[in-house]
Amino acid sequence: MLQSCTQNLPLIFDFVKKDFRARFAGSVVGIFWNVINPLVMVAIYALIFSLVMRAKLPDSGGVLREFSYSIYLCAGIIPWTMFAETLLRSTNIFLENTNLIKKVSFPKEILNISALITSTINFAIAFTFFIVFLAIVNLLPGYSMHIPIGLMLLFYGVIICQQLFAFGLGLAFSTLNVVFRDVGQLVNISIQLWFWFTPIVYWKEIIPVPLQFLLKFNPMYHFINIYQSIFYYNTFPQWTRLVAISSLTILALALGYLIFRKLSDDIPDEI
Repeated sequence: MLQSCTQNLPLIFDFVKKDFRARFAGSVVGIFWNVINPLVMVAIYALIFSLVMRAKLPDSGGVLREFSYSIYLCAGIIPWTMFAETLLRSTNIFLENTNLIKKVSFPKEILNISALITSTINFAIAFTFFIVFLAIVNLLPGYSMHIPIGLMLLFYGVIICQQLFAFGLGLAFSTLNVVFRDVGQLVNISIQLWFWFTPIVYWKEIIPVPLQFLLKFNPMYHFINIYQSIFYYNTFPQWTRLVAISSLTILALALGYLIFRKLSDDIPDEI
């Protein structure tokens, strides 16, 4: 599969460009909506949730001020948006490209790769605005947020793990969705429930103590917790979290590959 993707890199990037063009076809502003949307999203989190709602969180180890909730929220919701987009886009990718799938020589897995790259580009744009927001906040009196370069490198490594995790799940769901058409609907509902089961917009300690152990069975909780440790608490995450996400990534990739390999030949007939 890796060899197939490497040999078809030009085709993958053609799909990525086609996806962006189709998304903004007929728009006056065009592809700049891809910049406007995340900019507005980060601005809402910064202004509405922090300045208007005055939301507060437990002390992060620094000076707690108006923008603390924005930092906590953006640290989780921007990577989550990328994960959800990758998973949802991948799940229906085969059904949306039936004409290509029916071609015997077409490498089907590159569709999932193109969906992953598209969501990663969208994430990069939104994350850039988040970094600019952090830089502005750090200039205000009373703030002292200095994220070591080691933590930033760790963050990018975890992001790669998260996208590989999403790719593995997406590969499995996109294959199963061809055989069982209800899979797409179930994934759509599950993503919504999954979001609220993950401490992104709330602090995990508000969950009753007897139920907090359930978070350990939520894969995205471990990813989001690492992002919050880096950007909100400015501390190195627990090593057990890193072991957990590494194991989950390998498991998801293996599961997705095995399901795809077993059912791949049947996909053209099922479509």
